[in-house]
Amino acid sequence: MKIIKNSGNSYKPAPHSKKQKRNSARNTPFDAESAEAVRAAAGKDAVGIVQIMAKRKDISEIEIARRTKLDIHHVRKILYMLHSNSLADYRKARDNGNGTYFSYWTFNRANAEQLFMRLHQERLQQTRKRLEEEAESQGFYICPDACTRAEFATAVQQSFKCGECGQLLSHEDNTRTIDFLREKVREMEAVSA
Repeated sequence: MKIIKNSGNSYKPAPHSKKQKRNSARNTPFDAESAEAVRAAAGKDAVGIVQIMAKRKDISEIEIARRTKLDIHHVRKILYMLHSNSLADYRKARDNGNGTYFSYWTFNRANAEQLFMRLHQERLQQTRKRLEEEAESQGFYICPDACTRAEFATAVQQSFKCGECGQLLSHEDNTRTIDFLREKVREMEAVSA
């Protein structure tokens, strides 16, 4: 038996054939990045469906519905959303007995990773933009009841009064917000690298 080194100090036996190598790659655990991409594309119920699909290639929609205990129509809706985002592929087969068509689905892990990276880059750009806005502003004014947070120019137009409750707005020191956003950008850039 061959032994290959896994990450860390643990060891596991090496697969013996090409088929075993393919199966071991397909049975890798469903990671958090893929889950995040799936959730963004098709909602939280899709994560459970994809966890089942990630373990096996060409699984029928009926089997997925049975394992997830979800309505078949809801499962199909989610599967088609996954397909429209290139996260799932399918093939149709016809039952010769009664002529019914069945769909067999496969999770596309590579596209999930690409979608995660695209979403991550979009969030990074949004965070950078927010950091830039916070750093370049002349100051923010906030309602004591946290109804409104307004830039200086808007606060002047409203006579430093909250548009929701009418209370007087007070100046907000946003240095902690800027520090938080800078740290968040650093963390996100580290994931991208």
